[in-house]
Amino acid sequence: MTDFLDPVLTFIAENPSLAGLICFLAAMGEALFIIGLFVPTTVVLVGAGTLVGLGKLDPVPLFIWTTLGATAGDAISYWIGWRFKDKIKTMWPLNKYAHLVEAGEQFFQKHGGKSVFIGRFVPGVKSVVPGIAGMAGMNFTRFSVVNVTSAFAWTIVHIAPGIIAGSALGAIGQISGRLALVLGALLFVVFLIVMLGRWLILIVLPLFPNTHAAIVRGFARREDRVSQWIARNFDPAHPRSTGMLASALLLLITMPLFFWIVGEVAPGEPMVRADLAILNLFDSLRTPVGDKIMVFMTSLGDGVVVTAVTVAVAAYLFGRKAWRRGTGFIIAMAGTALFVPLFKLMLHRSRPIELYAGADAYSFPSGHATLTAVLFGICAVLIAHDLNRWAKASIFTIAASFVITIGFSRVYLGAHWMSDVLAGLLFGTAMVSAFAFVFGPIHNEKIGRATVAGIVVATLAVFGGWHISSTFDKALLTYEPRSNTEVLTASGWRQSGWQSLPARRIELNGDREEPLVIQYSGSLEHFAHTAEKAGWQLPPKWSLTTAGGFVEGKTPSDSLPILPRSQNGRQPDLVLIRKDTDEAGGRWVLRLWPSRYEILEGGSLQALYLGSVVHEDILRPMGEFSGPRTDVHVPDPADNPALLLPGAQTRQRADGIKVVLATGPEAQVQTGGADKLNRTGR
Repeated sequence: MTDFLDPVLTFIAENPSLAGLICFLAAMGEALFIIGLFVPTTVVLVGAGTLVGLGKLDPVPLFIWTTLGATAGDAISYWIGWRFKDKIKTMWPLNKYAHLVEAGEQFFQKHGGKSVFIGRFVPGVKSVVPGIAGMAGMNFTRFSVVNVTSAFAWTIVHIAPGIIAGSALGAIGQISGRLALVLGALLFVVFLIVMLGRWLILIVLPLFPNTHAAIVRGFARREDRVSQWIARNFDPAHPRSTGMLASALLLLITMPLFFWIVGEVAPGEPMVRADLAILNLFDSLRTPVGDKIMVFMTSLGDGVVVTAVTVAVAAYLFGRKAWRRGTGFIIAMAGTALFVPLFKLMLHRSRPIELYAGADAYSFPSGHATLTAVLFGICAVLIAHDLNRWAKASIFTIAASFVITIGFSRVYLGAHWMSDVLAGLLFGTAMVSAFAFVFGPIHNEKIGRATVAGIVVATLAVFGGWHISSTFDKALLTYEPRSNTEVLTASGWRQSGWQSLPARRIELNGDREEPLVIQYSGSLEHFAHTAEKAGWQLPPKWSLTTAGGFVEGKTPSDSLPILPRSQNGRQPDLVLIRKDTDEAGGRWVLRLWPSRYEILEGGSLQALYLGSVVHEDILRPMGEFSGPRTDVHVPDPADNPALLLPGAQTRQRADGIKVVLATGPEAQVQTGGADKLNRTGR
């Protein structure tokens, strides 16, 4: 994967002025009046800072460009406010965000001229404060001084975290590039969730300002008790109506999704194949350092830690005489703790590895993901109660990140399938939504938000620390990578065993793709050398030059790098191409993937590889691009290079697809990845 990023990083490193221009436009865009709501500046600047930390960009020009962009954006917003004054409030689409303009006016009235500096760091008002300053007639010279100094500080705040993250990932990458990839992917997912939530709150919801009130009025006109209750509790004037509405919608979404996943984990469904492919992918990314980090996180979700936090929070709620919330909390946790093992026993889905006995021996849903989602989700509801939306967003982001990381650790360590964790998170979210819906409107039970947060953190630190210190070494052994290799005798494989191997390539989403027409046991070096005699060669490696061939209309087929394809989560160990002499611009592509099988022959074990041979037609739309498109998924026997190997045999499946069985000349003791020759062009 890092090899695919290298061309991008190289391009940025070789074109620093372009990177500076992008940062300039992003910083300016976020500062523009209202438009800044739509510009993902944080993503761009943190990403640029990460490249600085990785040594791909010079920080000084990047800092200058970003500061200039932020300064220019505020200056333009100031001019818009000075030019149009109060007309702004009636102009489309600005009139859809009148509440932000009003918030900016209140902010400016409260803080005066220094609001230009402070407002740049306050979500929700930073895109309107400069315009409000212009509307209020703030002196331009004074505004410019504050503008430049605030842009300077703002740039540091946005780029510095990326530099730190890039430096950390670079250091981790020196230990293990795979670990850096896993951590980077996890951070990206969490960051994406936060950004989508931000856009939903600031951009999408204001576009439908009257929908909420119209629905409530419709219920109010009905005389039955249910409609009247809905009208009272979901009235926009009700201080907690928005939260209740959000909880109800989340509940209506998550529960159907949970039961949809239940139906998708039946044997033979695509999600089952996707689970196996994802498990294999994570297995290939595991490292000793990554194992320690993930064991640490998964231990924080163990039953003893969850129980300790539950008891501590419940004791505090009852101690403060918050009887209804305390009772609801206990019901939610106890109900979830009862639901998980009962559902495991009902579904009887096996785990990827053997871990526990009894109901916990089964996999669906993940108890770690479900219970931590309910526990820390309800704690987040209690802590965020009656706070402003940005405080709520921050609290729920922290809780969600913690729970998602624990769920991620279960898949990484092979303790659960991905669908187990997704189902657990969905059910847990539904329980939290139900709790927030029922107990959110309660206002006469006073609890200390900071106290609840302190109890949760302290209990995690004390009991979690004690639990990890006493069980960490044992947990590392429990979750250590396990080989699932299956050995076949050479004679048994040739006679009937070949039929038990996968017939088609399985994508990460579980879809079955092109047939696997080669089963080869032996040295990849020997296979490549034999195929070379028939015109098969290594594909070009990915680089800035070869990647540029896709945008040129006359690039020969043998000069284009190969697009990645995985088989059951594994990357190919050998990729070869052969130019098609019968068709202008086409090529044949062979891929060999490692399997979990080994062949026993002559007292030695040989790794068994599964392969496909497909034909790619090179499309050239408008004569300006070169794009490979697979047009033949099953080759004629003459086009299968495995037949070139001495002793190769052809077998035919029930669907008519012919499979070539071949072996190398020597018997070597090999494991699944021991014979990799780095022949994928990466």
